[in-house]
Amino acid sequence: LTQHFGGVQCLAFDDKLDGANGGYLSGARDSTINVWARSGHFLRTLRSHKGLVNAMAVRQNEGKNGESRVASGSSDGCLRIWDHHSSRCVRTLQAHHQAVTSVVWGPGPSSVITGSTDCSVKLWNTRTGQQVRSWDGHAGTVTQVLADGGRAYSSSRDGTVRIWGVPAATGAAGAADATAESGA
Repeated sequence: LTQHFGGVQCLAFDDKLDGANGGYLSGARDSTINVWARSGHFLRTLRSHKGLVNAMAVRQNEGKNGESRVASGSSDGCLRIWDHHSSRCVRTLQAHHQAVTSVVWGPGPSSVITGSTDCSVKLWNTRTGQQVRSWDGHAGTVTQVLADGGRAYSSSRDGTVRIWGVPAATGAAGAADATAESGA
């Protein structure tokens, strides 16, 4: 499948694309996100990032009518929320001063967690556009962020995995709970 004009950086799957058939999205160095049917049929291109698209995550039932949304992070430092069914960017946030390297939907409604080359992890409210919390503690690029219940996890090139408290019911963020060193 070829529609990008640069290397593909990330993929995300959405089982609500193309009716009940599902499909996926590809983010690339050409600053675009392409939307594909599961069959491989090209559907549309999302354009708005000014840098390469490094990370994407899909959340079901996030839109006004229960449709899915995709969050994307780019080397331009922006976090964008898309209605990828209509090719519309619904929110743009200047999330970091450097590249966004990882994106995950948080445990609460309309919450997204981002990691960056600036070594920070941030929690965002995508409805208001407000930063809820910023966690610092990594000494290297954040390579991955995950969310599970009331916790966020981040890994870094500094050799650590950090665990951050994120109460799901309130959307507020607690202090860092623990740090685990990677390696044997």
